[in-house]
Parts: sequence; structure tokens; C-alpha cells
Amino acid sequence: MKIVNRIIYGLIVAVGLMLVATITDEYFRSREVLAITEETLQNETYTDLISSAYFNDTPVYEETVTINNNEYLIIIYNAAHVTNTDSGLLAIEGFQFLMIQKSGTHLPEFFDVKVKSGDDIEVTYTGFNLYNQGLYAVFHPDTQGSLIMRREFIKDGMFIDIDQFVFEKDGEILLTLDINLTEEMLTVGSTLQTYLDENNIAPNADIDGVTYKEPLIIDVQNKVIRNVVIYLVLVIIGYILIFMRKKKTLGKDQATEGLKKDIERLKKDEKSDE
Repeated sequence: MKIVNRIIYGLIVAVGLMLVATITDEYFRSREVLAITEETLQNETYTDLISSAYFNDTPVYEETVTINNNEYLIIIYNAAHVTNTDSGLLAIEGFQFLMIQKSGTHLPEFFDVKVKSGDDIEVTYTGFNLYNQGLYAVFHPDTQGSLIMRREFIKDGMFIDIDQFVFEKDGEILLTLDINLTEEMLTVGSTLQTYLDENNIAPNADIDGVTYKEPLIIDVQNKVIRNVVIYLVLVIIGYILIFMRKKKTLGKDQATEGLKKDIERLKKDEKSDE
């Protein structure tokens, strides 16, 4: 039975250790992202919100709109990232969509965003309100990428202009944005691909017409280690208390009948000696 109890205790400890490490990592990462987001919105340095490594820092679209007494700043950048394929390095190009709420009631935390090219193409992305800060962006539900990729809007070998963004939640239209995004706005991809073909390596600095962004690194390893150590100390203390500490029962147990008789006899002997 003792072995079974120790095995159960070990399993509980293992699960707890995993939870402590995971929860600590997610908690401090989210706090760091939230702090960066708040600072970026306050300073209006919106290019810091672009997740792609390469982009043109001049927006292809920027406009403030008011819809149902809610004011939004819409900014769209031409951006790209590099992927490794069997035929070599490939630049994947598209649009980075950002919407910052300036006033009014916030949209839900998650919703659908249908990006349309007339009646020809419709691609559904997942929209989100980052930590309910009124900062909205989108990601593809399959790739998890935030880029509205050019290749999604190709028909018969030609790019079909994007002309509408429709925000929906459970079939209800939240808002509609009429935005015209054309082939001429896509310049980063060709410049980046030329560099890749000539150098066979992705650039780690700005090149002509393309801004390079260092990857965001959030290091919470020290905090995870600290919490894991605290947890393990508590585990050791718990193990000692449960499995190793001997109960001190001397003087607390009830005396047996034989012991009671011996005690009574000793008391009588003491009285007779007096």
C-alpha cells in the first residue's frame, strides 16, 4: 500500500510540475506582450505591431473611420516572410491588417473576418481583440499566420483586387469596411525574392524598400525556474510530512488492561511502603 501511495504521489507531482511550468510561462509572456502593446499604442509606433519580419514601413492604406459611433484607425502594411522550400528560399507576400479603436464599444474577443475580392474570392480569417485593448488583427485559422497572403487571391494566374472586409460574429455582421487593395501595392515580395535569389540567404538588415524587423524574444526562463524550484521544495516537504515523519504517540495511547493492573499494583506498593 505504501508503494502505491508513493506512485500516486509521484504522478501528482509530475502533473503539478508540468502545470507550474506551463502556467508560469504563459502568464509572464502574456504580461510582457500586454506591456509592449500598451506602450506601442501610447506611442503610436504601429510598425512595432507587425509580426512579419519584412515590410514596407509606409502603409498601403491608412484611414480613420466612424461606424455606429465607434471610431477606428485602420492601417494596412505590405509585408512578407521567408520560408524554405525544396527549390530554395521563397518570399511569401501579403498584407498585414491592423485596426486600432480610438473610441466607442469594443468588438468581441474573437470573430470572423471575411476578406473579399468582389464575387470571385472570399477568404475567412479569425479576427481578435488583443487582450481587450482595442487592437484588432487577423490570423488564418489553418496556418495561424497573420499575413493576408497574396496567393490566396490569385485567379487564373492574376491577383484579384481585395475590396471588402466583413466582420461577423455568429452570423451577425459587426461592421463592413470597403477597402481597395491592389496588385500595385505589393512591392516587398519581388524585392525580397530578388535578394534571396542573389544571396541564397535571408537578409538580417534593411534592404532597398524593405524594412527588416528583429524577432521579438520574450525570455521568462528565470521566472519559470524560480517557480519550479519553489514547487519542488514544497513537494519535498510534503513527502517528508506524509511518508517519512513518524507519529509520536508515546504517552498518548490508552494503556492496556495489563498495564493498568501493573500501575495499580505499583501505586499500592508505594502506599504500603509509606
